[in-house]
Amino acid sequence: MAKAGFITLAPDFLGYGQSDKPSQLSIEERFQTYTTALQLLSSLSTLNTALEKENQVTVRGNTSVGIWGHSNGGQIALSVLEISGRSYPTVLWAPVSKMFPYSILYYTDEFDDHGKLLRKVLAEFEKEYDVEKYSPTNYFDWIIAPIQLHQGVLDESVPMIWSDQLAEILKKKGKDVEYFTYPQENHNFTNGTWPLALSRSIAFYTTQFAK
Repeated sequence: MAKAGFITLAPDFLGYGQSDKPSQLSIEERFQTYTTALQLLSSLSTLNTALEKENQVTVRGNTSVGIWGHSNGGQIALSVLEISGRSYPTVLWAPVSKMFPYSILYYTDEFDDHGKLLRKVLAEFEKEYDVEKYSPTNYFDWIIAPIQLHQGVLDESVPMIWSDQLAEILKKKGKDVEYFTYPQENHNFTNGTWPLALSRSIAFYTTQFAK
């Protein structure tokens, strides 16, 4: 993306790199991914000031903003589009797009305890809160941004049916969605179609930013 002329800003999940530590409450930590992304977007107006302090080259020319999200980052991107109500052109590669909390329970087979602790935490959460209010799938109507969606047919982490359903639902709601599938591709697009998916993503941003 940078070679194509875009400035790319990648937020760490809290606790990674030099970022702040996340909340010790696991559910709150998950919600912090959305607020962290929103804070980054809101800080772009002061990007040049920050670059100047670090003696870096400042931004000139087109200052259009787009979002790219992969896997769980795709779910964060969808949530950011809903919460912000902004028309950021957005590219999603194999996004997690199912309802909360199924979207996290689906992956508990990867946990050492097979999700026992997470289910306990979620049970406590549901005693106090209506989980339907926290599911991105209930707010697709709020999305006004154009979306380009990419999905590998052989994805072992995000089932293709999820993206099929996401594209179908958004199109039925009148959203601007472009959907590409890749027959031999996996979750990380390492079976040969990365260059094609990337070129399509760059072309999408270029077209959207020119409007």
